Amino acid sequence: MTALPANPGHHGRLGAISARLPPLRLSYDDFGIAAMLCDAFAVVCASALTGSAYHWIAFGRIGSLGDYTDLGLILAAFTAILMKLKGLYASDGLLSPRCQTTSILWVWGISVLFLLATSFSLKPDPALSRGWILSFALVAPVLMLCHRALLQRVLVAILDQGWLERRNVLLVTDEKTATATYEGVHPYRVLRTYVLPEDPDGVHSTLAGLTTTLRGDENVSEIHVAVDWSHWPGAKQALSGLRTVPVPVRLIADGNAREILQYRQQKLCGTVSFELQRAPLSKAERAAKRLIDVALAACGVLALAPLLVVISLAIRIESPGPILFHQRRGGFNGRAFQILKFRTMYVLEDGKLIIQASRDDCRVTRVGRFLRRWSLDELPQLINVLRGDMSLVGPRPHALAHDAQYRALISDYPFRHYVKPGITGWAQVNGFRGETRVVALMKQRVDLDLWYVANWSFWLDLRILLRTAWAITRSHDAF
Repeated sequence: MTALPANPGHHGRLGAISARLPPLRLSYDDFGIAAMLCDAFAVVCASALTGSAYHWIAFGRIGSLGDYTDLGLILAAFTAILMKLKGLYASDGLLSPRCQTTSILWVWGISVLFLLATSFSLKPDPALSRGWILSFALVAPVLMLCHRALLQRVLVAILDQGWLERRNVLLVTDEKTATATYEGVHPYRVLRTYVLPEDPDGVHSTLAGLTTTLRGDENVSEIHVAVDWSHWPGAKQALSGLRTVPVPVRLIADGNAREILQYRQQKLCGTVSFELQRAPLSKAERAAKRLIDVALAACGVLALAPLLVVISLAIRIESPGPILFHQRRGGFNGRAFQILKFRTMYVLEDGKLIIQASRDDCRVTRVGRFLRRWSLDELPQLINVLRGDMSLVGPRPHALAHDAQYRALISDYPFRHYVKPGITGWAQVNGFRGETRVVALMKQRVDLDLWYVANWSFWLDLRILLRTAWAITRSHDAF
């Protein structure tokens, strides 16, 4: 009989309270309903708050909350129904809210389009301006994602305390995967584990014992088969033997299968295929990405113009040399371009041998150290974006000397050039900023870049930009 290990991280005050309270009888359906109500509440609150704020800024008074609240209720109901239909209130999603971010944003985008279509067709009160709709469209998903993260923490804590009714399952496995099937927090309670032997007669005997257990215990919700997929004949025999029991049976993917199943699936004339390597972005995708880059980069240059002037004067006053640093780097399809950065060093290296900057590097100026700490030295790359050499988001471009070095050491390295390099990227928001000292770390960085290339979307770019801004305000480990 296999029991789930308790996680000691959430004990303490919650454990002391639980000792004085009677056992709670909660289910995952309860949390699905709670998530639905929280989503609706977030939409209504966002509608009322943004409507009041806009009315006060535009007209000098808060105005009536009734119209904004009513619209919020209508849109909240519409959004909750769409999320329910898309399965966003399932237990697995509530335990892993990050996996639902893209789906939540897509559903909310459809809801906003519904609001725009309704406003255009019905011509409601003039107070429903574009300014309110824009602020409402931005605030509501932030509130929904925040409450999802909070709900996930509450759900994990309640699971840890044993207050939640887990689904009772029987686990059919082999010796290789028995100990690694359910690591971490999950919504299942393993009542008993059946280890399949190697010989067919032993498999038949094991399944007979499982069937006997099912007939004597009506509380079993599911049967999970978790075996090494390299031994498919044995797994197939087990699955065939379980068809006689009136209980749902799930086949759990092993490590190799999970690695394959993460790729995009496509059916071609009845044949199932997985896209292991994505082609460069299509013309339409590149056009959409370029349009967004130009619009945001142009706004950035105009908004940051005073700051750019101040930084330029500080660099000129502190040390002799040019304000901007030029260096040849590898771009889209391996084509070289001149990257622009504020000069932060006394040297200007751009040759066959380039030494990466390190912490406490004596070549870095005092102004340069400040600029690197806040990533302000990267701001001139907005001009590279306007020129078309770079994108706002993409794999960070490396010097040509480093491209040649890592191309010979990392086989997948050239695939980084399937998209334009970016000012920030998926690798950077996952901890790979600054110096990369060893090849193993560069390999991890390249893997993250390749994941971005294979999974590019507008929402992923937006997510990376938001995480970049958050990381800059909280961490100053760059040098």
